[in-house]
Amino acid sequence: MSLRIGLLGLAILGLLAACGSAPSAPTPLPNGPTPTVTVPFEMPVTVAIIGVSNKPTLALLDEQIARFEADNPDILVEVIHAPSKTLERRQQFAEQLAAGDERNDIYLLDLTWLPEFAANGWLAPLDEPARSAGIDLDRFFPASVQANTVDGQLIALPWTVDGGLLYYRRDLLPRPPTDWDGVQRAALEARSAADLPAGYLWQGDAYESLTCHTLEFVWAYGGAVFDEHGAVVFDSPETRAALAHMRDLIDSGASPAEVTSSHEGATLAAFRSGEAAMMRNWAYAWDRLQEADSAVAGRVGLAPLPASCLGGCSLALSAYSLHPEQAFRFMAFLVGEEQQAQLALQGVQPPALEAVYDDADLLAAKPVLADLHAALRTTRSRPRSRDYDRLSEVIYSEVHKLLLGEQGVETTAARIQQRLRLGALGSRP
Repeated sequence: MSLRIGLLGLAILGLLAACGSAPSAPTPLPNGPTPTVTVPFEMPVTVAIIGVSNKPTLALLDEQIARFEADNPDILVEVIHAPSKTLERRQQFAEQLAAGDERNDIYLLDLTWLPEFAANGWLAPLDEPARSAGIDLDRFFPASVQANTVDGQLIALPWTVDGGLLYYRRDLLPRPPTDWDGVQRAALEARSAADLPAGYLWQGDAYESLTCHTLEFVWAYGGAVFDEHGAVVFDSPETRAALAHMRDLIDSGASPAEVTSSHEGATLAAFRSGEAAMMRNWAYAWDRLQEADSAVAGRVGLAPLPASCLGGCSLALSAYSLHPEQAFRFMAFLVGEEQQAQLALQGVQPPALEAVYDDADLLAAKPVLADLHAALRTTRSRPRSRDYDRLSEVIYSEVHKLLLGEQGVETTAARIQQRLRLGALGSRP
């Protein structure tokens, strides 16, 4: 049935109601067929979500969409393909939104992009819709809510969280270390005792994860990138001590020189094959370590790092959405307790709704969630900038030179300080 016919039927019924009459059964015509009455029909609107790229998440999302559409017949949800590489995905989203593209209603965004996207007016504020929908932000991880708030406005809904985590061999270490000195000492002792190729593995290639791990050292030593006023304060005694310790992990043999070219996948593969006592990685690694072909299955523990970098993805509503009410209804559904619990149970990504980590049935089904919860509580947001990608490139490129032995600690700290200042990257939105 066409939309025009449906609207015409609605108008006819409206006229009848206005005259005080309800529609009655049609009166047969003499010697003729019974006429039909046009029944009002509302066409469902289609809401498009873009940004999901990995297969396990897509599979779960498809299942959740089916349930949502069954309960909301006026809405259809379409998942739009997005590039799998983070930088390509960000570039595509920025170009679409800068052009006022109306095709996508919901964007799945990295936390670090939110200040830039909000400053450009690309995202709709969500404070009032969240209140109207009864979304209690106090039930989410506080650090995640803070990261999704820009200039005092809720600009996206927390969907998933993540953080740098310490994976360790429980058969080699009686307890996980709690500071970087302890990590280095335990790495050397376990490597020697078990004759391992490596003690502590991490991501040291020149890309975003090196920025994250640098921050995890800097924060643990009491350093910072910005002060409370947004001024660059990277070059400090605390930060220089942190950088020196990162380099000493390699020099001492606690970490192999190969970490300077390592990404998450290579780090996981080496730890999974039993080559190291400890590893820094994200939450996704846990289920991979428990698989049947893992050499360390059943012998791995998970603990907080001395400091941890917050990760995760957020659901943002496009300022150009043609169906903001319907789009937000789906967003609210995705952050609901049942859907968030599914994220945790299926090991797709850690949910941002902290309340689900207290669910007794969920903890019984997946006990590691208790340790994951404790670790995620320690996470901190990366420095805010309206050009975060440039800020991160400054940090990881200079620290990578330090790790390769191409420059010293003092030079590294000074160059990062100078480049951040000259690039005007210290202004926090």
